[in-house]
Parts: sequence; structure tokens; C-alpha cells
Amino acid sequence: MGGASLAAAPAARAQLVPDGVTDPTLVTMTPTDTLVGVRLHARRIGVSTYTQQSEAYGRWHLGKRQTLLYRARTDWVLDSRGRPPFVREDYRADALHLIGLGRHWQVGQQMVYDYSHANHIRTVTWLGRAGGQWRLRPRSTPDSLSQLRVALLGGLTHDMRNGRQDLGPTYGAELTAVVRPLAAWPEPVALRLVALQTQLGPRRWQRALADAVYQRAVDDNSLALLRLGYRNTRTEDYLPANVQRIQSDTLAAQVQWTYQLPGQASFRSDNSVLLPARAFRYRRLGPLADTVQNLGYRQHEYDTRQELLLTRRKLQARIQFSYHERVRGYHLDNNRLLAPARFATAEQREKIKDISEKTTQWQAELTWLLRPRHALTAGGNAQLLRVDTPSPENYQDRDEASHQLRLRLTSRWHPTFRTSLGLWGEYRQLIFIKAQQSAENYSDRLLHWEPGFAWAPGTFSWRGSYHLWVSYQVRDRPAEQARNRASRVLELEQHLQWEVRPQWLLTLDYQRRENRIGQLNWQSFRESPLDTTILHDMSLGLRRGWRGVRGQSSLRAGYRFLEQRSHQRAALLPEGAGAAGLIYLRTLTRQHGPELSFERRAGSLVLTTSLWLQQLQNLYRYRPGQGTYIGGSSYTAEELGRRSSRLLPYFELLLEYQLRGRARWGR
Repeated sequence: MGGASLAAAPAARAQLVPDGVTDPTLVTMTPTDTLVGVRLHARRIGVSTYTQQSEAYGRWHLGKRQTLLYRARTDWVLDSRGRPPFVREDYRADALHLIGLGRHWQVGQQMVYDYSHANHIRTVTWLGRAGGQWRLRPRSTPDSLSQLRVALLGGLTHDMRNGRQDLGPTYGAELTAVVRPLAAWPEPVALRLVALQTQLGPRRWQRALADAVYQRAVDDNSLALLRLGYRNTRTEDYLPANVQRIQSDTLAAQVQWTYQLPGQASFRSDNSVLLPARAFRYRRLGPLADTVQNLGYRQHEYDTRQELLLTRRKLQARIQFSYHERVRGYHLDNNRLLAPARFATAEQREKIKDISEKTTQWQAELTWLLRPRHALTAGGNAQLLRVDTPSPENYQDRDEASHQLRLRLTSRWHPTFRTSLGLWGEYRQLIFIKAQQSAENYSDRLLHWEPGFAWAPGTFSWRGSYHLWVSYQVRDRPAEQARNRASRVLELEQHLQWEVRPQWLLTLDYQRRENRIGQLNWQSFRESPLDTTILHDMSLGLRRGWRGVRGQSSLRAGYRFLEQRSHQRAALLPEGAGAAGLIYLRTLTRQHGPELSFERRAGSLVLTTSLWLQQLQNLYRYRPGQGTYIGGSSYTAEELGRRSSRLLPYFELLLEYQLRGRARWGR
């Protein structure tokens, strides 16, 4: 939807802040003294996939009362093997020119250009704006906060998509107010109203929102907040013979309360209600076009979180209760003028998707300082998700329950050496209520062991962590015991650093991940291996740093080796007629090569570059088994004998720069 997307000029003057219509990120990204800002991020993320995001923005003071804000952005995703190669090719540019008239009034204009080459959609909007800002009680000395900002918008929008071009008016209004309803109230109420509409031939885009926020300290120990909101969006687009309207309406309310209890304890309550509704409606472009069925849904969501926090000298405890409920119901409109019986059948078919989800969760955590250098943390979590579907033809009714208990001991044995040991278990259950899905019911038992350490004696440091967990997933029905699964995962990380001499740093990083999946016989507690994946990632590098008055730089050179091994059963296809034989297949993928990176930080300049000359190798190894194999992957002897090797340079470039100043023109 065409609309303003730039913020107003500095707050030192009487400026309009077009909340809701404009893009709020420009306010934080563009300081008042930034003339030109540039950001470029390009990298290779896959064998044939590249991404690029660039941006230029700034704020120019053209005189004492004139300000120009601008921004231009590009976003590309390129697949060199695709035809066409661009998966995404988006361009956006907008500029806002503001002129102050006196102390309270302001006029301006804005241009917005949005183009998606991959989707062949282009939208251009020009908007003029006029408004002002006033104090609501200028003669009231105690009330210096109440003020009102109003802006009127009007212009033209040109939209091109699906081989059609439309030109139409765009108009709207913005209102932002900070109001103190009573002079005795120390805190004001913040209000925001925005409405914008564009008429493009047979289509109409519109957006409206209303927000009200009030925060007040009830007493010295408590603080309350109330937020009310409404959102309405309407977007219309072309289908082959119809115009589709997607209309969304949402009512929202939120109440927060924080209370400081005696004895270093606090209580926090957060409660919200969300009432969204969405409708999909269709209009025929011609009398001979087919009529598409209108449909929609209504939903209500309730969310509440209650938290109690207790802090003592050697003890800290936290208890939290949360409940979330989401209920959605679908409906149809009889825009096709169906007979009552046919419409009832169609509506009943749509109501199969009606759903209700209720999630209840309890969380507790306790940290106890056993001794000055040893701390024990215990935590627990219990959650229940209940899914109900009113329709007897929907079989997704289920209960998902999980119970978790965690223990962690952290010790500092020496100022340069500390350790941690974590142990936690979890029990999960998935139960489908209706018999049609009862074969999917299972219980899952998980056990985690997580030790770690850190040693930093002077110029040398060594950090290591281990994470081993096992999972046993057991089906409830005796006929489904063949689908029981056991998995064991090992994660190991080692990070070593040595400052050889000032500004010279030698690093070694190693990661290993091993995942073994097997078929589980729960009665005898045995398993047969099905799939094993082992990953090794090692990186060795030497970094040289420079630090000066104008900034700092660093250059790193190293070598990275990444290997992934996969062990599984597969089928070997014979050269002639016959059954496929069983083989034990090992798939090996290696990625290795030298690395080079450079980083420069000087004032508002940030430059980061990296290059990995990766040699990619793929090969297979296998061992014949006994008997035949049906199911899974199958290969020929020729395919298993192939080996591939190619050079893939992976790179990344990040550049950020801001030219700052307060130069003005037209004095």
C-alpha cells in the first residue's frame, strides 16, 4: 500500500511524526547529523546461491526550515543455476521533503518507489502533506506535556502488476496526541490514529489503526499499564477473472501490573486479549467470470503470565505460570447464491478446520549459592497443550504433555579455572484422542548430560563444552512397536586462544556432532542402527591486530576443515535383472581450504570481509550386506564409484559508513 515511510525532521523544531504510516526504522537508523549513510552486505550462502542487501540513507538540512530525508534499498537473492537467475530482486526508494511554516505548521511531500522484478510488481506513490503541532493547554503551567500533532495526506499512486496498470488517488490523516485527562494525573495518555486509503480502478487498499496507552504508578511499590489497540487492513489484488480482497480486523487489549513485595520479592502480571478476524472476498471482473466462494475466520486469543521473583543474599527463586488459549472458527458467505442444502454442506466442509488450542505451563527455577565459589541451580517445567476440533471429521484432537527437571552446578576452583555440570531429564507424551490417529501416540524419554569448563591462565585460554543426550521414543500400540526409535546425540566444542605476543592471536576451534538413530526394542532395551551422521569442523587461524588514533584493524589467516559422514543402509541395483541387494553405505562430504578475513573500524566506518577457498569433495564407500533391501535409497555401482571435487570460493562483505555533519544550504 502506498504511504509515507519516512520520519520527520529533528524534534527541535515543530515536526510531525507520522507514526503508523511511516517506517519507524529510519528514525533510529538516521541520526540528525547524518548526511549520507551507506550499508552493503553481500555473501555466498550456497553452492549456487548468493545474497546482497544494500542501502543508502540520509538527512539533509536545506535551510533553517527545510529538511530532506531519503532512503534507497535493494534486496537480491541469486541462484546461478536458475532461469531466470534472480529468486528475489527488490528495489525500494523513498524521499520526504518537509518545510516548516512558523512555529506550529508544516507542509511537505513524499515519493515512494517499490519494485519487485521477480514478481513483476511496481508501485509508485506521491503524497503531499500538511499539518501542525500544538500544546493543548498552553496557559497551564502544571500541564506542559499535553500536545497534539495532526497531518493530512493526499496524492496519487500508480500500480502495475499481472499485466495491468492502475492510477488512483491516495489520501489519509494522522493524529498523535499526548493528553493528561485530569490536571491531577501525573501521567498522560498517549493516543495515535492513522487512516490511509488508495483507490486503484476496481481495487482499493486501506489501512487504519488506533492505539491508546496509559501507564501509571499506583503507589510507591506498584506500576500499572493499560494498552488498547485496533488494526484494519484491506488489500485487493487481481486474480485471472476476479479481484481478491484480503481484509483483516484486529482488536487488542493488554494489562500489565508490577508490584514490589516486602523482603526483596516482586510480582509481575501480564494479561492480553487479541480478537483477530480475516475475510477473503472476491468480485468478478466480468459478467462471464466464475464466482469464487467468499470465506473467512474469527479468532480469539487469551494470554496470561504471572511471575513471582524472590531475591536473597544466597538464594534466588522464580516461579511463573502462563496460560494461552486460541480458538478459531471458519465461516462462508453465500455470495454464489447456492441452495440452502448445498450452502450448508459447503459451510460444514469449511468448518472442519475449526480448532481450539489451550496451553498451560508452570516454570520454576532456584539458584542457591552453596559456598562463595559454588552455586547450584535447579529448575522444572511442566506444560500441557490441548487441541480440540469440534468437527467429527477432523482427527487432530490431541494432548501434548511434557515434564522437565534440570540441575546445574557451577564452580570456580581458581580465578583462572571454572567448571559447570548440568544434568536434566524430560518426559513427553503425545496422545491423539480419536481412534483414527491413535497409531501416532507415543512417549518420549530424554536424558541430558552437559559438562563444561573454562581455563584462562594469562595469555592462554581454553573453553570446552560437551552435550550428550539420549532419546527413547516408544509407541503406545503393540502393533506399532517397529516404529520405536532411539537416538543418541553428542556435541563437543573446544576453543583455544593464545596471545603469542601483543597484537598476535592464535586460535583453534573444533566442533564435533554425532547423531545416531536406531530402531528400538523397548521390551529388551536393544536397538538396531539405522542412520549415523558424524560432523567434524576444525578451524586454525592467526590474527594480527593494529590499533591507532583513527581506528583499529585486524587481519586473520587460517585453514578450515569440515567433514560430514553419513552411515545408512541402502540398496545396490544389479546391472541386469534381479532384486536389489543390501549394502551398508557411507557418504562422505569434505569442505576444506584456506581462510582470509579483514576487519576495519574507524569512526563511522565498519568494513568486514572474509574469503574461504573451499574445496568440495563428495564420495561414497560401501560394504555389501546379506540379502535384499527394499525401501530407502537405491544406487547403481556406477553412481557409487563417482567422485566429485570442485573449488567453491565462499565470501562475505559487510560495509557500513556514515558521513556526518551539520552543513546547511540556502541560508
